[in-house]
Amino acid sequence: MKRNQTEFLKICLADALVKLMADKPYEDISVNAICEKADVGRTTFYRHLDYKSCKEDLLLFKIEYEWVRYADNYDGDLEKDKGGVILRFIYANRKLFTLLNDNGLLALLMRVVEKLMVGEETYPKELSYIMSYFIHGYFGIIYQWIKYGFDETPEQVEQHMMDAIASAAKANNK
Repeated sequence: MKRNQTEFLKICLADALVKLMADKPYEDISVNAICEKADVGRTTFYRHLDYKSCKEDLLLFKIEYEWVRYADNYDGDLEKDKGGVILRFIYANRKLFTLLNDNGLLALLMRVVEKLMVGEETYPKELSYIMSYFIHGYFGIIYQWIKYGFDETPEQVEQHMMDAIASAAKANNK
């Protein structure tokens, strides 16, 4: 029961932060403003969040919360094409991802993509290097997509990725 209350509180605070980001730069948003928008007391806020990273933690929580809700509808697809499901999730939440980019939260965006791709899994050292290389490349494509204002569908972006991989494989075989 307490876990559900904490989750509800965090999502209310995260939603308040996102609403404030639509009108105000991220750096200018105070804890007081978040609490006021969410109608939550500062004491309650600090009981659940660390002051130093509270805004980033709220945004990460929001994205993870939305991801779990979204991914529940795509269980079978996650097994076959997790990358495609992630692209569709980002596209469905493009307003939020655009806000993150517009507020210079590139490192947070990267952490989100890494978390979505890897989750809580750990890999042996050798494989972790390959995973990191892949994730950062994947992030680069997503970042360009965000910068272009999501002007293509997730399927078109996925096709760009497949074309790039095919082109690299072709060049490697020469």
